[in-house]
Amino acid sequence: MKIISFKHNYHTHTIYCHHAVDTVEQMVKYAIKNHYLTLGFSEHAPLNVIRKRRLNWKDLDNYINEVNIAKIKYKKQIKILCGLECEYDSSQYKYYKNLRNKVDYLISGNHNKGNPHLANAWNSKNIDLDQYTKQTIDACKCGLFSYIAHPDYIFKFYHAWDEDAINMTNDIVDASLKYDIPLGFNLNGLKNKQETKDYPNNYFWQVVGDTKCKVLIEADAHDHRTLSKTVVNRGIRLIKKWGLTDNVIENLKIR
Repeated sequence: MKIISFKHNYHTHTIYCHHAVDTVEQMVKYAIKNHYLTLGFSEHAPLNVIRKRRLNWKDLDNYINEVNIAKIKYKKQIKILCGLECEYDSSQYKYYKNLRNKVDYLISGNHNKGNPHLANAWNSKNIDLDQYTKQTIDACKCGLFSYIAHPDYIFKFYHAWDEDAINMTNDIVDASLKYDIPLGFNLNGLKNKQETKDYPNNYFWQVVGDTKCKVLIEADAHDHRTLSKTVVNRGIRLIKKWGLTDNVIENLKIR
């Protein structure tokens, strides 16, 4: 039987996003202590408007420099990468391309409806599964992102498993396969509970488990606890329960 190992995390946040609690160095030291081999920082990308809960443009260079300093300082103990997490909208391709040129990699985290520079965060009042699907597929095919973070994020607000949800899931799975883009199995929602029916979503992931989609475990760590064995083991139990063992990959191909 395949053994699932989680030693390469590509989804890590810091105090630069204003809603995480650890510094770059604190995250690195905890990862080393817990025998991680790769730690990828993926701060929420800056936007052309000020947001309280993300990296600001004025801090971007400092963030990149701090991560790069850690790369050198800890290079004998752990591989460190500097990335950004972005809400993709095809109208803003040049903006994302500019960001990609500044860092090691990008990941797509679909938190916003449409243009991310506008205040349209997904919530229970503006659910649009067609739009969510389109943005996720566009992120798969644009060539800028190494993987899709928490593709089932919309189930935080959409609490039904109906025909629309099934169609959305199948379309995202098809795009993942077509463009060879892994889907991120997110541990952040498991930080304080053993099981969750909404996010990660058992129905979504069981569909994935019936395919050859690549699945990447991601901590989405906003504090070091999400990198702990307790949380990781919760995620691994669900991965086994939902039939995803053979889908899991350990290392990410950086695009």
